[in-house]
Amino acid sequence: MSESIFASGHCLCGAVQFTVSSAPILTGQCHCDHCQRASGTGHMSLAFFPEAAVQITGNPQSYASPTDTGGTNTRYFCSTCGSRLFGKTTMRPGVLGVAVGAFAKHDWYKPDRIVYNRNKPAWDFMDPNVPTFAEGSPPPSPKA
Repeated sequence: MSESIFASGHCLCGAVQFTVSSAPILTGQCHCDHCQRASGTGHMSLAFFPEAAVQITGNPQSYASPTDTGGTNTRYFCSTCGSRLFGKTTMRPGVLGVAVGAFAKHDWYKPDRIVYNRNKPAWDFMDPNVPTFAEGSPPPSPKA
């Protein structure tokens, strides 16, 4: 990992801490049923980084569940305070999603997509200028 730190954060009690050495490769807000249940609200705000750019200290616990597309999503949380911190999916190997609220400072965050918009509660208002997708976001376009 590079010595440069883009951002850092921790769980509520501080038992799990992390630093990130690069800017996010993708950001978004997810309204899928699982993210609503895991966050306890209408969506989860996430920033995605190359897994190698995230240094984690502490011992997060995990919970894996199947996705609607046939993959597995593993969510990581602090076993002491229960804070939801990270997630990874078999559909995007080598990429780690970080819950934006866990960062010490997150003024850099702006979602570049809203996914599973079909599940968005009417009371959960989103920026109408952010591209939305009824389900997951489409795969990246092939580069020319």
